[in-house]
Amino acid sequence: MVSHRNSIRFLEYIEPDLMALFEDFHRGSLALNRLNFGNITLIPKVGDANRIQQYRPICLLNVSFKIFTKVATNRLVKVAHKIIRPSQTAFLPGRNIMEGAVVLHERFMNYIRKNLTGLFLKLTSKRLMIRYTMRMKGFSHTWCDWIRSFVQGGNVAINVNGQNGSFFQTMKGLRQGDPLSPILFNVVADMLAIIINRAKVAGKVNGVIPHLVNDGLSILQYADDTVIFLDHNLEMARNMKALLLTFIRVKFFCFGQAKECENDYSELFGCRVGTFPFRYLGLPMHYKKLRNSDWKTIEERFEQRLSGWKGKLLSVGGRLMLINSVLSSLPMFMLSFFAIPKGVLKKLEYFRSRFFWQNDQHKKKYHLIR
Repeated sequence: MVSHRNSIRFLEYIEPDLMALFEDFHRGSLALNRLNFGNITLIPKVGDANRIQQYRPICLLNVSFKIFTKVATNRLVKVAHKIIRPSQTAFLPGRNIMEGAVVLHERFMNYIRKNLTGLFLKLTSKRLMIRYTMRMKGFSHTWCDWIRSFVQGGNVAINVNGQNGSFFQTMKGLRQGDPLSPILFNVVADMLAIIINRAKVAGKVNGVIPHLVNDGLSILQYADDTVIFLDHNLEMARNMKALLLTFIRVKFFCFGQAKECENDYSELFGCRVGTFPFRYLGLPMHYKKLRNSDWKTIEERFEQRLSGWKGKLLSVGGRLMLINSVLSSLPMFMLSFFAIPKGVLKKLEYFRSRFFWQNDQHKKKYHLIR
């Protein structure tokens, strides 16, 4: 690990060249595309992945190029709270991923307890128009040109089984692994909130629960995971559909009298009716108390991490370290939102105890401590 003193000493050697690069960049004489290259590594999202959609592409970029994007990110973060609405809770200092989940869950309970009618849509983005959005947000032509040079003109190669393929040019789109991508995604995705707010002012759509949120709640966003709230009104639903041309409608949910028009809404939005519980930000969302079966994913992840061969190869101290540092943190995200059922907690404790004392799942041993 490099100490702070050593990093300062190294800076003395690289600072002249680094500052010369930034001076050329500001003058527009730096060919940034010559630094903009990287390798794409495919990380499986699920076990036994067999389709390209089941892999997450992580782009490992050239360090020299990432210095430029990191500096631009630090500049953008300073004005992010002024140009990104509170409905977006991703990748911004002072905003928490749990805020959207709490609001969505409370909205469910409000529907059920007060027997209200309405519906909400779950969306994901299809394409982003970065340059147009930056101009709409008030960024200068210089900044727009800089952002375009960061996003376009790069060259990447795909790593397959440890071997890099041929490099090809990336013409558009954001890359996971680029420090600038999250904040740019927020800036662009925020345009939907602005468009919906203008439609509300024009009387084309209405926000829900206006008694709790000023002007009513219409949208929740976390990166490309978007939830749209609507009153039960087919005419306003048609107006909302016209605003969602660049989004893919995944599913929708109806409450109260809106359930009688589920087929009409399904035909209008071109998506199916969702079932509870559904996953939002990795959490199973339901207006009822979660059943033990809804915690099955946590139990399966525990069993996957506790393969018998790991116990055989680890010492007692190694098994204890794995349990305390890794396994105990697996359910923490869900535990920060839901109370764990006693049956599920007992099963997780059984997995932990069996791995520590038994280490070989095919040979039974006594547990010295209960």
